[in-house]
Amino acid sequence: MRDNVAGVLVGDVKTEDVLAEIDGRIKRLSAQVEIAEERLRYLEEIGAPSKYRLLQGRKDYGVYYLILLGLWLMAGVLVLIRMKRNLPETFNLPLLPYLVIAAVVAVAPLVYLFLSKKRHPGTPMEELEELERAAKLVISGFYTPLRRAVEAGDVDGMRALAEKLLNDPLLARALERTHEGSPKVMAYALYLYSTYDEDLKGDVEEALTSLTNKPLRMLLRTLLPPDETDGKRE
Repeated sequence: MRDNVAGVLVGDVKTEDVLAEIDGRIKRLSAQVEIAEERLRYLEEIGAPSKYRLLQGRKDYGVYYLILLGLWLMAGVLVLIRMKRNLPETFNLPLLPYLVIAAVVAVAPLVYLFLSKKRHPGTPMEELEELERAAKLVISGFYTPLRRAVEAGDVDGMRALAEKLLNDPLLARALERTHEGSPKVMAYALYLYSTYDEDLKGDVEEALTSLTNKPLRMLLRTLLPPDETDGKRE
């Protein structure tokens, strides 16, 4: 357990300040969930999902026509190559450029189809559902256990949470999706806090330069003396 006397951690920032910052992030994410749910309900009411499914069901047949054209050109060039063998040697028709052009015409649409499937854009409903899931996961998987650990001064719980940030790809993507910060940098901050001694003071100061998550920034600043945290308040 980290020392916690009269609600004050190692620096001049109180436990209540850190908890208040965590609660603020939870409220913000909860608001995002509510907004996403309201928009999804509205889109359902106006029948948007069925409309988007119809639009996605439409195919761009022009690409397939280009593929057929390329195959037809290649077949024509192959026929010309076969006919060339029966022509006099004085009749010299360079067929390689035509063969290359036909191959490009046939292959380019295939490459386009492959890349367009990989870049398949999500519908507004899918985007909202993804944001809703991410916000809920960040609340339950990160901020709730973080609040519990800070309130109890549980450094073991913080180390476990740091491990989770590094080993849970779903939680890591959710943090990035909701712009809560870099999972690796956040895990490092939790490791620093849970293993802190005076020799790590410089590491804490350096970590603060790249750490964007506000609750963890406040948590790390509690490790620094008051005179060094005064100029770093947000």
